[in-house]
Amino acid sequence: MLVWFFDSWLGGQVVMEAFRREHPDIEMILEMDRENAPYGHRSWDEIRALTERWVTRLHNRWADVVILACNTASVHALRWFQTEIFPGRHILGVTVPWAEAVVAGWYHRIWVLATDATVRSRMYKERVHILDDSIIVEEIAAPGLVPLIEQGITEWPEIDILLRDYLSQFSLDIEALVLGCTHYPLIRDSIGRIWMELYNQKTPDLIDPGEESAKRFGSWMGRKFLQ
Repeated sequence: MLVWFFDSWLGGQVVMEAFRREHPDIEMILEMDRENAPYGHRSWDEIRALTERWVTRLHNRWADVVILACNTASVHALRWFQTEIFPGRHILGVTVPWAEAVVAGWYHRIWVLATDATVRSRMYKERVHILDDSIIVEEIAAPGLVPLIEQGITEWPEIDILLRDYLSQFSLDIEALVLGCTHYPLIRDSIGRIWMELYNQKTPDLIDPGEESAKRFGSWMGRKFLQ
């Protein structure tokens, strides 16, 4: 089996590494659209057009499975690809597994830190409420983080300034914080440190959509390929 991962840039590498830890025997390749990165500030139509072009390219390279290792691309294009553009093809994203993890964790109030385009889509709230509409989901857009992370800046002072602003908007009664961009695991330590600085308490449970997708990929393969 050949699994291709697609992202605008570094987030895809984070997701693929999570998959490799869980599935070391599967051949995996990553493609990144560095020319047009990041996607988080782009319009719905731009994101769909760019992602469609790349997914078509990956299918032409004999991909058995394509994984949109980008939350922004997943929320804007995945359902459209699966139902209209590439029906019958194996295309996965990183949005459904994290929603399943939220429900399985019995969380009642969660917050999502994500790109501006992902927050505008409201898809995170929708995904959770399909499974359990009693869960309170609040989303905060963090438009400044990805450009810094892409430059290799994952620690203070630049990242800290932004995180103080974004994290100060959260409520103390949240039970879990969803890292709603696949770049954000690269600043997990900074998030924990700034949270402690702001609230003098440990970070709420952090949910990484890439990790959750990797954990659930084995059961998906069993249903699709091993029956």
